[in-house]
Amino acid sequence: MLRRPVACTLLLGYLAACTSWHVEEGVSPLQFITAEHPKVVRLTRTNGSHVELDDPKIAAGDTLTGIHNTVFSRVAVSDVTQVATPKFSAGKTIGVFVGLSAVVVGIAVIACLSGPGCAYQ
Repeated sequence: MLRRPVACTLLLGYLAACTSWHVEEGVSPLQFITAEHPKVVRLTRTNGSHVELDDPKIAAGDTLTGIHNTVFSRVAVSDVTQVATPKFSAGKTIGVFVGLSAVVVGIAVIACLSGPGCAYQ
């Protein structure tokens, strides 16, 4: 049957929920990007807005560059108050699996109670 491949595909789709943004403390954006070479960063600007940059790089010593929504973007380092990167979150992972398990058990109970030969009908 196709149930198992469909279920596995849906579970893979939920894995994105298993990450959260981790703020990099005690390091400047330039130091962090130079040392760690992250694939994605979320920058918090002085006005409180957030910008996610894919493939961030340092240009001209005081500007961060990268791809934001498929467009090449630049952000002045002086406008950045925080740098965050996506990290694995055990709590969210457990929550997703507990929630999905509750749904599966609920569906199984409903199917059992409404099916033919059910002792509770």
